[in-house]
Amino acid sequence: MAVEHSYKMNTESIGKKVVTMRIEGMDEVKAASAPDWWPEAPKGMFSPQTLFVSASASCLILSLYEVADRMHVNFKHAYVDAYGEMEEVEGVWKFAKVELNATVTIEDESMRDKVAKAIEMAHDFCPIKNSLSIPSIMKYEIVVE
Repeated sequence: MAVEHSYKMNTESIGKKVVTMRIEGMDEVKAASAPDWWPEAPKGMFSPQTLFVSASASCLILSLYEVADRMHVNFKHAYVDAYGEMEEVEGVWKFAKVELNATVTIEDESMRDKVAKAIEMAHDFCPIKNSLSIPSIMKYEIVVE
C-alpha cells in the first residue's frame, strides 16, 4: 500500500520534563510532563496526555467540515468538550477511553437529520479515532439558532 499522507517532526528536551516539538513550517510548541504525573513539572503547558485528547476532539470538528462539504450540509459552529481517562493495566498506564461531547449549531431546522448524519460520519472517518485501540465515545447535540 502506498503512503498517501505522512508527517515528520522532531522533539527535543529543553529542560527537565520539558520538550519542544517542531514541524516544518509551523510554530514551535512546548510540552511538559502532566502535573498529575510529576507534580514538579512546569504547569500551564500542553502535555502528551492533553495533546492526545485534543487531537481526538479537533479531529472530530475538522472531519465534520470535510464530511459536511461532501454532503453539501452547512453548520454555523461546532464545539467539542473532550475527556480522556487513563488506567493502569498490569503496571502499564494507557488511555482507557476518550469521550467527545459535541455541540453543533445550525441555522435551519430542516438540516437537523443531515447534520446528525454528517457528525456521525465525521466521527467514523476521523483518522485519529480510527487509529485508537480504545473506545472513542461520541455524543452530540444539535442547536438551531
